[in-house]
Amino acid sequence: MLRLGIIGCGRVTTMFHLKAIEASGVVELVSISDKGEGQLAEVKGATGVGHACGDYHELLARSDVEAVAINTPPRFHEEMTLEALKMGKHVLCEKPLAQTVGGCERIKNAMGGLIVLPAHNYVYTPALYKMEEIIKQGTIGKVESVKLNFENNLGFYGSKTDFRTKDPKGIVEDVMPHILSVAGVVAGRPSKVLNVSGKCRKYDVCDNLQADIETVSGAKLDCTASWTRTIPTFAVAIKGEKGGITSDFAINPYSYTVESEGAKKRTSERGIDWYLDLAQFKHPSFPEQYRHLNKLVHEGGEPRITVDDEIAMLAVMNELGDRIVPGVK
Repeated sequence: MLRLGIIGCGRVTTMFHLKAIEASGVVELVSISDKGEGQLAEVKGATGVGHACGDYHELLARSDVEAVAINTPPRFHEEMTLEALKMGKHVLCEKPLAQTVGGCERIKNAMGGLIVLPAHNYVYTPALYKMEEIIKQGTIGKVESVKLNFENNLGFYGSKTDFRTKDPKGIVEDVMPHILSVAGVVAGRPSKVLNVSGKCRKYDVCDNLQADIETVSGAKLDCTASWTRTIPTFAVAIKGEKGGITSDFAINPYSYTVESEGAKKRTSERGIDWYLDLAQFKHPSFPEQYRHLNKLVHEGGEPRITVDDEIAMLAVMNELGDRIVPGVK
Protein backbone atom coordinates (compact mmCIF):
# COMPACT_ATOMS: atom_id res chain seq x y z
CA MET A 1 0.00 0.00 0.00
CA LEU A 2 1.12 3.54 -0.78
CA ARG A 3 1.14 5.62 2.41
CA LEU A 4 -0.14 9.00 1.23
CA GLY A 5 -0.47 12.50 2.56
CA ILE A 6 -2.66 15.09 0.84
CA ILE A 7 -1.74 18.77 0.82
CA GLY A 8 -4.79 20.84 -0.09
CA CYS A 9 -8.33 19.78 0.76
CA GLY A 10 -10.26 21.82 -1.78
CA ARG A 11 -12.63 20.80 -4.54
CA VAL A 12 -10.25 18.66 -6.59
CA THR A 13 -9.55 16.58 -3.48
CA THR A 14 -13.15 16.13 -2.34
CA MET A 15 -14.60 15.71 -5.83
CA PHE A 16 -11.98 13.41 -7.39
CA HIS A 17 -8.99 12.36 -5.32
CA LEU A 18 -10.76 10.89 -2.30
CA LYS A 19 -12.96 8.72 -4.54
CA ALA A 20 -9.90 7.67 -6.54
CA ILE A 21 -7.93 6.71 -3.44
CA GLU A 22 -10.77 4.50 -2.24
CA ALA A 23 -11.28 2.90 -5.66
CA SER A 24 -7.56 2.34 -6.32
CA GLY A 25 -7.19 -0.35 -3.68
CA VAL A 26 -3.50 0.52 -3.27
CA VAL A 27 -3.46 3.73 -1.20
CA GLU A 28 -3.64 4.30 2.56
CA LEU A 29 -4.39 7.92 3.46
CA VAL A 30 -2.38 8.70 6.59
CA SER A 31 -2.32 12.51 6.77
CA ILE A 32 -3.98 15.61 5.32
CA SER A 33 -3.14 19.31 5.43
CA ASP A 34 -4.97 22.54 4.58
CA LYS A 35 -4.81 26.10 5.88
CA GLY A 36 -8.61 26.30 5.90
CA GLU A 37 -10.02 24.79 9.08
CA GLY A 38 -13.40 24.10 7.48
CA GLN A 39 -11.97 22.23 4.50
CA LEU A 40 -9.60 20.29 6.74
CA ALA A 41 -12.46 19.25 9.04
CA GLU A 42 -14.61 18.23 6.06
CA VAL A 43 -12.00 15.86 4.65
CA LYS A 44 -11.05 14.51 8.08
CA GLY A 45 -14.69 13.76 8.75
CA ALA A 46 -15.21 12.14 5.36
CA THR A 47 -12.13 9.92 5.54
CA GLY A 48 -11.50 9.31 9.22
CA VAL A 49 -7.80 9.94 8.57
CA GLY A 50 -5.73 9.78 11.72
CA HIS A 51 -3.72 12.98 11.28
CA ALA A 52 -4.73 16.44 10.05
CA CYS A 53 -2.78 19.69 10.27
CA GLY A 54 -2.83 23.28 9.07
CA ASP A 55 0.89 23.47 8.26
CA TYR A 56 1.95 21.13 5.47
CA HIS A 57 5.49 21.05 6.82
CA GLU A 58 4.12 19.01 9.74
CA LEU A 59 2.74 16.48 7.27
CA LEU A 60 6.06 16.31 5.40
CA ALA A 61 7.92 15.65 8.66
CA ARG A 62 5.96 12.46 9.33
CA SER A 63 7.89 9.23 8.81
CA ASP A 64 4.72 7.29 7.89
CA VAL A 65 4.08 9.47 4.81
CA GLU A 66 6.02 8.12 1.82
CA ALA A 67 4.28 10.13 -0.92
CA VAL A 68 2.22 13.31 -1.14
CA ALA A 69 -0.51 14.52 -3.45
CA ILE A 70 -0.22 18.28 -3.90
CA ASN A 71 -3.72 19.56 -4.67
CA THR A 72 -3.29 23.30 -4.17
CA PRO A 73 -3.53 26.27 -6.57
CA PRO A 74 -0.71 26.32 -9.16
CA ARG A 75 1.27 29.16 -7.56
CA PHE A 76 2.17 26.83 -4.66
CA HIS A 77 3.14 23.75 -6.68
CA GLU A 78 6.83 24.39 -7.21
CA GLU A 79 7.62 25.37 -3.63
CA MET A 80 5.62 22.50 -2.12
CA THR A 81 7.09 19.93 -4.50
CA LEU A 82 10.63 21.06 -3.70
CA GLU A 83 9.88 20.96 0.04
CA ALA A 84 8.44 17.44 -0.30
CA LEU A 85 11.51 16.22 -2.20
CA LYS A 86 13.76 17.78 0.42
CA MET A 87 11.96 15.68 3.03
CA GLY A 88 12.37 12.50 0.96
CA LYS A 89 8.77 12.19 -0.26
CA HIS A 90 7.57 11.02 -3.65
CA VAL A 91 5.18 13.50 -5.28
CA LEU A 92 1.98 13.47 -7.30
CA CYS A 93 1.34 17.13 -8.15
CA GLU A 94 -1.77 18.58 -9.75
CA LYS A 95 -1.29 20.39 -13.03
CA PRO A 96 0.78 22.30 -13.83
CA LEU A 97 3.80 21.03 -11.92
CA ALA A 98 5.19 24.60 -11.85
CA GLN A 99 4.26 27.88 -13.49
CA THR A 100 7.54 28.27 -15.36
CA VAL A 101 9.91 26.05 -17.29
CA GLY A 102 12.63 27.10 -14.85
CA GLY A 103 10.48 25.88 -11.97
CA CYS A 104 10.09 22.46 -13.58
CA GLU A 105 13.83 22.29 -14.19
CA ARG A 106 14.52 23.06 -10.53
CA ILE A 107 12.18 20.22 -9.56
CA LYS A 108 13.87 17.86 -12.01
CA ASN A 109 17.28 18.69 -10.57
CA ALA A 110 16.02 18.08 -7.01
CA MET A 111 14.44 14.65 -7.60
CA GLY A 112 17.48 12.61 -6.61
CA GLY A 113 15.89 9.25 -7.36
CA LEU A 114 12.45 10.15 -5.99
CA ILE A 115 9.30 9.99 -8.11
CA VAL A 116 7.66 13.19 -9.30
CA LEU A 117 4.52 12.39 -11.27
CA PRO A 118 2.71 15.36 -12.83
CA ALA A 119 -1.03 14.72 -12.37
CA HIS A 120 -2.62 14.38 -15.81
CA ASN A 121 -5.41 11.94 -15.10
CA TYR A 122 -6.79 11.65 -18.64
CA VAL A 123 -3.66 9.86 -19.89
CA TYR A 124 -4.87 6.92 -17.78
CA THR A 125 -8.23 6.73 -19.57
CA PRO A 126 -9.06 3.15 -20.67
CA ALA A 127 -9.97 4.22 -24.20
CA LEU A 128 -6.67 6.09 -24.61
CA TYR A 129 -4.65 2.96 -23.79
CA LYS A 130 -6.55 1.15 -26.56
CA MET A 131 -6.10 4.03 -29.00
CA GLU A 132 -2.38 4.12 -28.27
CA GLU A 133 -2.14 0.39 -28.95
CA ILE A 134 -4.00 0.71 -32.27
CA ILE A 135 -1.66 3.49 -33.39
CA LYS A 136 1.41 1.41 -32.51
CA GLN A 137 -0.02 -1.49 -34.54
CA GLY A 138 -0.09 0.78 -37.60
CA THR A 139 -3.83 0.36 -38.17
CA ILE A 140 -4.38 4.02 -39.09
CA GLY A 141 -0.85 4.80 -40.28
CA LYS A 142 1.21 7.73 -39.10
CA VAL A 143 -0.76 10.25 -37.06
CA GLU A 144 -1.15 13.45 -39.09
CA SER A 145 -3.48 15.51 -36.91
CA VAL A 146 -5.49 15.41 -33.70
CA LYS A 147 -8.56 17.48 -32.87
CA LEU A 148 -9.06 17.87 -29.12
CA ASN A 149 -12.07 19.63 -27.59
CA PHE A 150 -12.02 19.97 -23.80
CA GLU A 151 -15.09 21.94 -22.79
CA ASN A 152 -16.76 22.10 -19.39
CA ASN A 153 -18.74 24.46 -17.17
CA LEU A 154 -16.57 26.09 -14.56
CA GLY A 155 -19.62 27.27 -12.62
CA PHE A 156 -20.85 23.70 -12.14
CA TYR A 157 -17.47 22.68 -10.75
CA GLY A 158 -18.07 24.73 -7.61
CA SER A 159 -14.46 25.63 -6.89
CA LYS A 160 -13.69 26.85 -3.36
CA THR A 161 -11.08 29.26 -4.71
CA ASP A 162 -11.14 31.84 -7.50
CA PHE A 163 -7.54 31.63 -8.73
CA ARG A 164 -8.70 30.47 -12.17
CA THR A 165 -10.89 33.48 -12.93
CA LYS A 166 -8.46 35.99 -11.41
CA ASP A 167 -5.61 35.00 -13.72
CA PRO A 168 -5.71 36.18 -17.36
CA LYS A 169 -3.96 32.91 -18.28
CA GLY A 170 -6.18 30.79 -16.03
CA ILE A 171 -7.80 28.73 -18.77
CA VAL A 172 -4.38 27.86 -20.18
CA GLU A 173 -3.17 26.48 -16.83
CA ASP A 174 -6.48 24.79 -16.10
CA VAL A 175 -7.46 23.13 -19.40
CA MET A 176 -4.50 22.95 -21.76
CA PRO A 177 -2.62 20.40 -19.60
CA HIS A 178 -5.49 17.94 -20.23
CA ILE A 179 -5.30 18.54 -23.97
CA LEU A 180 -1.51 18.52 -24.34
CA SER A 181 -0.92 15.48 -22.11
CA VAL A 182 -3.33 13.34 -24.14
CA ALA A 183 -1.94 14.69 -27.42
CA GLY A 184 1.55 13.78 -26.22
CA VAL A 185 0.58 10.12 -25.88
CA VAL A 186 -0.76 9.79 -29.45
CA ALA A 187 1.17 12.46 -31.40
CA GLY A 188 4.28 13.44 -29.45
CA ARG A 189 5.25 16.39 -27.29
CA PRO A 190 4.06 19.84 -28.36
CA SER A 191 6.79 21.94 -29.94
CA LYS A 192 5.38 25.04 -31.65
CA VAL A 193 2.34 27.35 -31.37
CA LEU A 194 0.98 28.10 -34.83
CA ASN A 195 -2.12 30.16 -34.00
CA VAL A 196 -4.10 31.09 -30.91
CA SER A 197 -7.24 33.12 -30.21
CA GLY A 198 -9.55 33.58 -27.26
CA LYS A 199 -12.81 35.12 -26.09
CA CYS A 200 -14.43 36.27 -22.84
CA ARG A 201 -18.02 34.98 -22.93
CA LYS A 202 -18.86 34.82 -19.23
CA TYR A 203 -15.82 35.78 -17.17
CA ASP A 204 -13.56 38.83 -17.16
CA VAL A 205 -10.67 36.68 -18.34
CA CYS A 206 -10.39 34.41 -21.38
CA ASP A 207 -12.85 31.55 -20.96
CA ASN A 208 -12.81 30.10 -24.49
CA LEU A 209 -9.59 29.38 -26.35
CA GLN A 210 -8.66 27.92 -29.73
CA ALA A 211 -5.09 27.00 -30.62
CA ASP A 212 -3.24 25.30 -33.45
CA ILE A 213 -0.06 23.56 -32.28
CA GLU A 214 2.58 21.42 -33.96
CA THR A 215 4.21 18.44 -32.24
CA VAL A 216 7.75 17.11 -32.46
CA SER A 217 6.49 14.42 -34.87
CA GLY A 218 5.05 17.07 -37.22
CA ALA A 219 1.43 16.29 -36.33
CA LYS A 220 -0.98 19.23 -36.11
CA LEU A 221 -3.16 19.74 -33.03
CA ASP A 222 -6.48 21.58 -33.31
CA CYS A 223 -7.27 22.48 -29.69
CA THR A 224 -10.44 23.95 -28.19
CA ALA A 225 -10.73 24.81 -24.49
CA SER A 226 -13.86 26.19 -22.84
CA TRP A 227 -15.22 27.00 -19.39
CA THR A 228 -18.74 27.83 -20.61
CA ARG A 229 -20.16 24.65 -22.18
CA THR A 230 -23.29 23.28 -20.47
CA ILE A 231 -22.51 19.58 -21.01
CA PRO A 232 -18.85 18.64 -20.49
CA THR A 233 -16.92 16.93 -23.27
CA PHE A 234 -13.40 15.81 -23.99
CA ALA A 235 -13.69 14.77 -27.60
CA VAL A 236 -10.56 13.41 -29.28
CA ALA A 237 -10.37 12.73 -33.03
CA ILE A 238 -7.11 11.29 -34.38
CA LYS A 239 -6.49 11.34 -38.14
CA GLY A 240 -3.85 9.06 -39.60
CA GLU A 241 -2.60 8.33 -43.10
CA LYS A 242 -4.89 5.30 -43.39
CA GLY A 243 -7.79 6.02 -41.05
CA GLY A 244 -8.78 7.53 -37.75
CA ILE A 245 -9.88 6.96 -34.15
CA THR A 246 -12.37 8.95 -32.10
CA SER A 247 -13.52 8.96 -28.50
CA ASP A 248 -14.99 11.21 -25.84
CA PHE A 249 -13.12 10.67 -22.60
CA ALA A 250 -15.65 12.66 -20.55
CA ILE A 251 -18.83 11.02 -21.85
CA ASN A 252 -17.60 7.42 -22.16
CA PRO A 253 -13.94 6.75 -21.33
CA TYR A 254 -14.36 3.05 -22.19
CA SER A 255 -15.54 3.59 -25.77
CA TYR A 256 -13.71 4.38 -29.02
CA THR A 257 -14.40 4.16 -32.76
CA VAL A 258 -11.85 3.08 -35.35
CA GLU A 259 -12.18 3.87 -39.06
CA SER A 260 -9.78 2.04 -41.39
CA GLU A 261 -9.90 0.63 -44.94
CA GLY A 262 -13.41 1.95 -45.45
CA ALA A 263 -14.83 0.23 -42.36
CA LYS A 264 -15.90 1.78 -39.07
CA LYS A 265 -16.09 -0.13 -35.79
CA ARG A 266 -17.15 1.10 -32.37
CA THR A 267 -15.86 -0.74 -29.30
CA SER A 268 -17.00 -0.24 -25.73
CA GLU A 269 -15.18 -2.01 -22.92
CA ARG A 270 -17.99 -1.34 -20.46
CA GLY A 271 -21.77 -1.06 -20.64
CA ILE A 272 -24.26 1.56 -19.52
CA ASP A 273 -23.45 0.94 -15.85
CA TRP A 274 -20.56 3.37 -16.45
CA TYR A 275 -23.06 6.22 -16.34
CA LEU A 276 -23.71 5.52 -12.65
CA ASP A 277 -20.06 6.30 -12.03
CA LEU A 278 -20.27 9.36 -14.26
CA ALA A 279 -23.08 10.78 -12.11
CA GLN A 280 -20.83 10.41 -9.05
CA PHE A 281 -17.74 11.93 -10.74
CA LYS A 282 -15.91 8.58 -10.61
CA HIS A 283 -13.77 8.74 -13.72
CA PRO A 284 -11.63 5.58 -14.10
CA SER A 285 -8.49 7.54 -14.92
CA PHE A 286 -8.11 8.89 -11.37
CA PRO A 287 -7.72 5.57 -9.51
CA GLU A 288 -5.54 4.25 -12.33
CA GLN A 289 -3.25 7.25 -11.83
CA TYR A 290 -2.79 6.26 -8.18
CA ARG A 291 -2.14 2.62 -9.15
CA HIS A 292 0.54 3.87 -11.54
CA LEU A 293 2.12 6.01 -8.80
CA ASN A 294 2.10 3.08 -6.39
CA LYS A 295 3.79 0.86 -8.97
CA LEU A 296 6.46 3.48 -9.68
CA VAL A 297 7.23 3.89 -5.97
CA HIS A 298 7.28 0.20 -5.04
CA GLU A 299 8.33 -1.55 -8.26
CA GLY A 300 9.97 1.10 -10.45
CA GLY A 301 9.42 1.61 -14.16
CA GLU A 302 8.88 4.51 -16.52
CA PRO A 303 6.38 7.25 -15.60
CA ARG A 304 3.57 7.67 -18.11
CA ILE A 305 4.13 11.42 -17.80
CA THR A 306 7.63 12.69 -17.01
CA VAL A 307 8.95 16.03 -15.80
CA ASP A 308 10.51 16.47 -19.26
CA ASP A 309 7.04 16.03 -20.77
CA GLU A 310 5.80 18.71 -18.39
CA ILE A 311 8.61 21.06 -19.42
CA ALA A 312 7.64 20.71 -23.08
CA MET A 313 3.97 21.33 -22.30
CA LEU A 314 4.73 24.30 -20.07
CA ALA A 315 6.89 25.97 -22.71
CA VAL A 316 3.96 25.88 -25.14
CA MET A 317 1.46 26.88 -22.45
CA ASN A 318 3.52 29.92 -21.48
CA GLU A 319 3.61 31.03 -25.12
CA LEU A 320 -0.16 30.49 -25.41
CA GLY A 321 -0.75 32.59 -22.30
CA ASP A 322 1.51 35.40 -23.47
CA ARG A 323 -0.12 35.51 -26.90
CA ILE A 324 -3.74 35.15 -25.81
CA VAL A 325 -3.90 37.86 -23.15
CA PRO A 326 -3.40 40.94 -25.36
CA GLY A 327 -5.95 39.75 -27.93
CA VAL A 328 -8.84 38.76 -25.66
CA LYS A 329 -11.99 40.84 -25.96
